[in-house]
Amino acid sequence: MDASAGINHINGLPMELLCNILWLANSPWRPQRDLCRLSLVCRLWWEWIESSALFWTYISAEDGPTYVSRALEKSKDAPINLHYPKRGSLDMTLEAFLVEAGPHIARWRSLAAAIHPSSPVSWESTFAALTTTPAPSLKTLDLRLSDRSRWTSPGIIVLFGGAPAAPSLENLYLKRIPVAIEPLRLSGLTSLTLTRVVTISTLELFEILRASPGLETLRLEENTGLAAVEPRPSAVEPIELPKLRYLTVQLIDHGAANCLLSTIRIPNRRHISFCANISSINARSVLFTPSISHLLHVQPTVVPALDSEPWNIKVEPVDDDACRIELRGVVLDLGVAGEDQIQDILGWVAEGLGSEAPECPVHLKVAWSTMDIARVAAVPAPLVVRHLSIYENLFGRLPDSFYVAMSQPPESTSSGWPLAQLECLSVGFNTMDPQRELIALLQSRYGNPASPSGTEPRCPTSLRSVELRGQPITEGLVDEIKGILGEVNVFWA
Repeated sequence: MDASAGINHINGLPMELLCNILWLANSPWRPQRDLCRLSLVCRLWWEWIESSALFWTYISAEDGPTYVSRALEKSKDAPINLHYPKRGSLDMTLEAFLVEAGPHIARWRSLAAAIHPSSPVSWESTFAALTTTPAPSLKTLDLRLSDRSRWTSPGIIVLFGGAPAAPSLENLYLKRIPVAIEPLRLSGLTSLTLTRVVTISTLELFEILRASPGLETLRLEENTGLAAVEPRPSAVEPIELPKLRYLTVQLIDHGAANCLLSTIRIPNRRHISFCANISSINARSVLFTPSISHLLHVQPTVVPALDSEPWNIKVEPVDDDACRIELRGVVLDLGVAGEDQIQDILGWVAEGLGSEAPECPVHLKVAWSTMDIARVAAVPAPLVVRHLSIYENLFGRLPDSFYVAMSQPPESTSSGWPLAQLECLSVGFNTMDPQRELIALLQSRYGNPASPSGTEPRCPTSLRSVELRGQPITEGLVDEIKGILGEVNVFWA
């Protein structure tokens, strides 16, 4: 079949169906480029594109002022999607773009606009349409100010002339834009992202959440207006968010975070990302209280979708003052005051999991850190470290306390060998020296060396597998390790 015959068969489809197919092939970010390509296929396609308003509803400033004017005209009465991209060096300023689109605000279905650091703007003139006129068809509003931008607003910004947001508004994204939230009377949202928005209060946030039971994504980052509220969360009626899948809470007031997490109920959540610096507070009394332990529990049908090891608790110290803890789709990125505070949070995890805690093995991941890994590994009962991973370039460079604790028998007054129930060991190499050090450690720990008194205990051999990673792949290393450990699965990954 030649190309012309193929086109004829395609053109035999109903016009409405073919137009929808062609529209789906049109990029919302560079619509002019794609429309040009489609128009060059044949005259029929050119005629359809020129005459159909559907093809002109994605309007990006990246295509320049001529195309923007043409698209606004050819889209006729159809709802339009406006996009002003993040990158600078455009032929059209944000002010010119929105001034051009302003008279069509009744047709705006979405507006995504980024304010560049190199493009100072006047809020009054640039966003005149948004501040003075309702947008009755608006479904998505995305306004973001670059982190590097020196632009400052004249004060609190009131949208839509003080009128409530349209009931059609489902997705709201604001970054560093001090919009007055209360007049919008937001409800029915599907997605809400607020980053460094100083104008949102905790009570206003709760009102939005109660009015948006269909919310699927919530992201809150560095919003200084959020604070703890009275009465405490125990006296506040829970907010049910059965459709919420993704929750991000980063660097907001500890009390506000506790209020939020204590109040919402998200039984079908898939991913929670939480970031906070807890080094200067009593985290168990201020933030990680029993009232937020419900976040650790998920529906059985959700668990398989979380990750490949949904029941593992992954613990990774970072540098000398941070730690990442992951379990069941919850990621805690915490600034901490040493090993004891990590154990404190793991204690909260164990209490929150309750009877399920013994079924959740701890996977200790050792990246570059000056913390005492042996102390981090002493997790509170009933948690047990069963998997230890040491990243490439690190074995042989960890603090001496780690090797001493791992290779020497415990004192009679101690509670026993560190990592006595370790089942999986994963070690990365980049030179020969760490490989020899691993052999020495395993020999000291598991090799049952003879002692003058004959009383030195041998660490129980609970290991089931040893994974070796990196280079060089040394011949005989696997057999040498098996000679120490016996029937243990040793392999290069």
